[in-house]
Amino acid sequence: MLILIVCAAVLSKRAGRNVRGAGSTIDSSAYYAAKPLTSTEQAFFRLIESSLPGYVILAQVDIKRIVRTKRSKSYQHFNRVAQLSLDYVICRRDFSVIAAVELDDPSHDRQRQKTRDEKKDAVMRAIGVRLVRFDVRRYPSELEVRKQLLGENEKEKYQSAAA
Repeated sequence: MLILIVCAAVLSKRAGRNVRGAGSTIDSSAYYAAKPLTSTEQAFFRLIESSLPGYVILAQVDIKRIVRTKRSKSYQHFNRVAQLSLDYVICRRDFSVIAAVELDDPSHDRQRQKTRDEKKDAVMRAIGVRLVRFDVRRYPSELEVRKQLLGENEKEKYQSAAA
């Protein structure tokens, strides 16, 4: 039996796989560079950017970057949402979050995606951040984007800063 284990370890090392650190080396032939946003996401990014000059727009943000669980709560609450991401997060210049954006396409009609969307909606409500959904089949105007993403206080700040 011991001989079999030793043979397996030797063969594994010869094949270029370290038994203990399997998967620790990077095979550069397995990867290629990709754009972080689809063409639709790029177009919406440009629309949001032109609609909200002076704000910071972050794309493809993991929810765990903007959500924390309270000390009195179990870590399982965090785990329920940690794998979710938002298409865009809108921030003031100090990076305080004012809103988030989700782009909905036909895939959001599927039950699995609806469940994920409900989780996103619930966690964003829980932290008091507006989550605005735009249907990718209908592009809003810059004015519509501003109206939906900026609350009343933020609109006043925006208008006075723009003047």
